[in-house]
Amino acid sequence: MTKRDRNESHPDTLVRVSAPARLHLGFLDLNGSIGRQFGSIGLAIDSYFTTIEISLSSTLVIQPSVHHNKIVQILKQFFSILGQQIPENDRSVNVKVIELIPEHSGFGSGTQFALAIGTALCRLYRIKATTPEIASHMARGARSGIGIATFDLGGFIVDGGSGSNQSTPPPVLAHQPFPKRWRIVLIMDSSNTGVHGKEELAAFKDLPTFPLSHAQSICHLTLMKLLPALIDENITHFGEAVTHIQMLIGDHFAPAQGARYTSQTVAKLLGKSQQLDHKGISQSSWGPTGCVFVEDEKKAQQLILSLTEFSQKEKLSNISFAIAGTASTGAKIEIIKQ
Repeated sequence: MTKRDRNESHPDTLVRVSAPARLHLGFLDLNGSIGRQFGSIGLAIDSYFTTIEISLSSTLVIQPSVHHNKIVQILKQFFSILGQQIPENDRSVNVKVIELIPEHSGFGSGTQFALAIGTALCRLYRIKATTPEIASHMARGARSGIGIATFDLGGFIVDGGSGSNQSTPPPVLAHQPFPKRWRIVLIMDSSNTGVHGKEELAAFKDLPTFPLSHAQSICHLTLMKLLPALIDENITHFGEAVTHIQMLIGDHFAPAQGARYTSQTVAKLLGKSQQLDHKGISQSSWGPTGCVFVEDEKKAQQLILSLTEFSQKEKLSNISFAIAGTASTGAKIEIIKQ
């Protein structure tokens, strides 16, 4: 149960929340035969952020207006449960979207947007609620807890999936700093979008049962190779573990997304990265964004140069690249007196 302070809202205050994007690198157990299902691997990155500002207003104001419908829906969710004690005449706010994580690209944009607005409203109205509570009331984190955990903590996360109480967000099993010198080369395809919405729900419903042996392999790889390599800062072993996990997950979801990777253009560039002896390749969530884990900034720039030349030679279009490090902390929350 959430509580509201007696001092009501902050009438002359602007709340700014900036949340980092996240990469989702795979599920631990899609089989679920031992009582828990899903369990996720991922990390916060510093290349994209969702930043919003919220203050009280005499009327509802949403800037820019292109986000109107989505924000109105989030506000309805908030005031129906978390903010139900707030009087109707005190519910008008000014919501300004400063920057957004790219949508339907595998960066967790929807969860970060909902959490940023929900958190800002809680601070504005002095409602005591944790990020997992906000996520639950915003219908976020049903399968993966990565976005919730990175919003709070940043860094590299492994969560424990959902048990019998599916209304509770997955618990964090491991939270590790990501090596500061490591970089992720992001390969983006603007002509493609990842599976989302009703298609995503249908995919989880209609796909065949995930083999128990594959789930066991992923858990083994995560516990005995991925996490130790992360702590030891061994990019080769880390990359090998990521790639193996991605192979098992990607092949399972291939009927829903068309192949192991959503974008075949991205797939070609990931394959080229492997030919260049980069061990760690992945797709984040449903894609289409591909990721290549490299040991430092110089290697990242060299890889982008090679992939750009390859793209031009192969006449690959709608492709862009970015270099990301980890976001070592979670969302930045500021309360500013106006």
